[in-house]
Amino acid sequence: MEKGKSTLFIWGTLILLAFVWGSSFILMKIALFDSSGEVVYSALDVAALRISIAGAVLLPFSIRHLRNVKRSQWLPLLAVGVFGNLLPAYLFTSAVTEIPSAIAGMLNALTPLFTMVVAALVFHTVVSKRQFTGLLIGFVGALILAIGGGGLADVNGDLEWWACGRIALATLFYGISVNVLKNKLQDMPSTTIAAIALLLVTPPALFVLINSEVSTIFIENDHGVKGMVAVSVLAAIGTAGALILFNGLIKWTNALTASSVTYIIPVFAAIWGWLDGEVLLAIHFTGGAIILSGVAIVNGVGKRTKS
Repeated sequence: MEKGKSTLFIWGTLILLAFVWGSSFILMKIALFDSSGEVVYSALDVAALRISIAGAVLLPFSIRHLRNVKRSQWLPLLAVGVFGNLLPAYLFTSAVTEIPSAIAGMLNALTPLFTMVVAALVFHTVVSKRQFTGLLIGFVGALILAIGGGGLADVNGDLEWWACGRIALATLFYGISVNVLKNKLQDMPSTTIAAIALLLVTPPALFVLINSEVSTIFIENDHGVKGMVAVSVLAAIGTAGALILFNGLIKWTNALTASSVTYIIPVFAAIWGWLDGEVLLAIHFTGGAIILSGVAIVNGVGKRTKS
């Protein structure tokens, strides 16, 4: 832990991030659908808007620190932008079009598990038997959520394996991003990392928006303004602001501790989903609890320390 950052400060940051990111799933849903369940903005539109707006919010920081970036830092920054922002933005949003936002929040808890896998395979971090056991338990929990007792089946009765798989893939990308940041960008300020990483992935997002019907939907659709407000809040607070906090948290602690924010995200995601009338079955909570148990084991919760 970085000098000057108390345990209370770290926990406060974790809870604040969990609330912000736990609320992001319902904001995606509001941006995607109107009150009758009809699609307003597409998943690709919402993802592109999220990246573009967040990049615009942090543009002053990007311009200020651009000249201070070393040549060796550009590739890691691009990796953080692509794997930590661009690809997950679409994968999560598209998944929310098919499964409840609360379930998406629960599956997000796989992030620390993939953080550990990437740390072991790429950065040669030693993985204990306990951590490997936690990884397997978390995977079982994810499978239970994917099956969902029929609760995640579409109109044809088919299980939404691909929707859950997209979130699993997004959490793998998060694991890559977290490890790159911790190992390659440790000396760079967290605000600079967030700003420039977003700047690097803003062009493809803008390209999508230029070739979309977002402006027409905003003007002509009755839900257009409300959806745009939702995605703007998601971008400015849930992406730009939260990324600065999260990048700082990685520096103050370590990759696994920072990614354990996903312990708490499912709580807020489930509350928002319940308030929005989403149907959650006992098997969904069981799967979510199993994932969290696996993540806790990976991070050594309950492990006895030597005196």
